[in-house]
Amino acid sequence: MLKSLFDGFEARGVPYVVLRNYESLPYASGGSDVDILVSEKDGLSARAIVLEAFGAANGWPVGIAESPGFFKVVGLGHTQAGNTGWWGLCVDVNVGLFFRGCRLLDGDKPLPVHLHNGVHVLSDGLAAILGVLKEVLNNDVYPEKYSGAARLAARNDWPLVATLLAPMRARPLVAFRALLLSTAPSEELRADCRQLRSLLFRDMLCSRPIFSVTHRLRYQWSRMRRYARPPGLVLAILGVDGAGKSTVISSLLPVLNAATHNTVVVKHLRPGWLPPLARLKGASRIDGPVLAPHAATPSGVLGSLLRLSYLTLDYVVGYWLWTRPLIAKSPTVVVFDRYAYDMAFDPRRFRVGLPGRVARWFAMLVPTPDLIVCLHGAPETIAARKQELPLEETRRQVEALREFAAREPRAVMVSTDITVEETHDQVLHALCKVLRRRSQTRF
Repeated sequence: MLKSLFDGFEARGVPYVVLRNYESLPYASGGSDVDILVSEKDGLSARAIVLEAFGAANGWPVGIAESPGFFKVVGLGHTQAGNTGWWGLCVDVNVGLFFRGCRLLDGDKPLPVHLHNGVHVLSDGLAAILGVLKEVLNNDVYPEKYSGAARLAARNDWPLVATLLAPMRARPLVAFRALLLSTAPSEELRADCRQLRSLLFRDMLCSRPIFSVTHRLRYQWSRMRRYARPPGLVLAILGVDGAGKSTVISSLLPVLNAATHNTVVVKHLRPGWLPPLARLKGASRIDGPVLAPHAATPSGVLGSLLRLSYLTLDYVVGYWLWTRPLIAKSPTVVVFDRYAYDMAFDPRRFRVGLPGRVARWFAMLVPTPDLIVCLHGAPETIAARKQELPLEETRRQVEALREFAAREPRAVMVSTDITVEETHDQVLHALCKVLRRRSQTRF
């Protein structure tokens, strides 16, 4: 994948430079994202090159998060040699260097660049300074990992740095250099980080008001577009107790985290926007697995309807206020261990004393995940793994899961009677099919 990426830039004659974490390139990413800078005129070409590189490596983008002057592509795939060679990669492309509409870097000035294993990389000093600048503006944090090299460059190479960062204008540059030269602990510099950001916005607004407002509006519009069409996705893993949900999720996390740069979020059952009903009634919090899911007595008709309404509210409101903003901000993956459909498969678990079809009506109100993996297997094998449910109940839930998968277009049945590696491969292949369909309509 990485060789295809850099070969693509060379073949098209698109100048680029890697900003940081280049030591293992182009052979491996070293567990980091690939942070690239291209000129403003080469933004569309760079986007095409990155997508072609994913395709050439038998991979698919999970999603693309775009804003003016920047886009992030995360994706995964498997080697042609076999199913077990899965990889994930996150590529950040800075098209020029902007922060919410404020230009930070003079794109007409040549950058100090050198070759590392045939890859164009930025000088360590300037790379450290840009790393500090991005962290300060985006996160109000002065990053210790860049401080030494950035401080040295601010002392020895400031005329060059000031020339390249001239679009920031004089007052923000003075404040930025003072921040770079400071020896105070990073925790004490948060106020200075916020002050630099405010100063940058004020100076840019005063000096170039139309440009600043236009780019600011473009940035806000890009956020609205991502919320309407999120670059991330939701993956739900369903299965009877003992089907192997936790094991499968654990096997998926290394690949998914490599693709998303460690931003995968795993939730058990529901978003958790609302607290558990038991806690509202004064019960203490219980951590760990539920060992007797059918031990509690089901509620009556009214109580069951209240429970279903409360759980459904958490799914619906939690999706729009927690899950959706999360997958809209970046191309991450939210993994649910169980989902709303469990209310219909196993209402007794939720102390619901109503038929499964009633719970199914409530579940229909919940936003559908992008992929629903239904783990199944021989009921005897599943029941023997945990022995939390009687064999007959296990059989009933497995059959209910099969019926659900047959009528739900986004559901796929995956067996856990095979090895964990084989199940892991089948889930990732199913995910890649989803990514392939998304790519055909989005990219």
